[in-house]
Amino acid sequence: MKEVLLGPEESFTKLPAEIVHEKNLYWLIQAEDQETYRLVSGRCPHAGAIVEAEKGEFVCSMHGWTFDLHSGACLNVPTKSLTAYDVVVKEGQLFARL
Repeated sequence: MKEVLLGPEESFTKLPAEIVHEKNLYWLIQAEDQETYRLVSGRCPHAGAIVEAEKGEFVCSMHGWTFDLHSGACLNVPTKSLTAYDVVVKEGQLFARL
């Protein structure tokens, strides 16, 4: 596991926030309790297509699977979800544990 600096917490005023790290797309999300952050993959677990934030959920452009905006859980197939990583706050900075 390595910690990747995402930036100052105060710079993420609008979530979900798109993050690109080493040419991979992720989304920074916040749990419904507004206390914790997660970083979720921007790729659908079904076939690897890009997921976009649309109308209060993530949507896979290939097959239309939808995912919860606060957890990354798939709303169509309950056993699936976007790959998620813990995010910690240290001295006002957000770090993802990849």
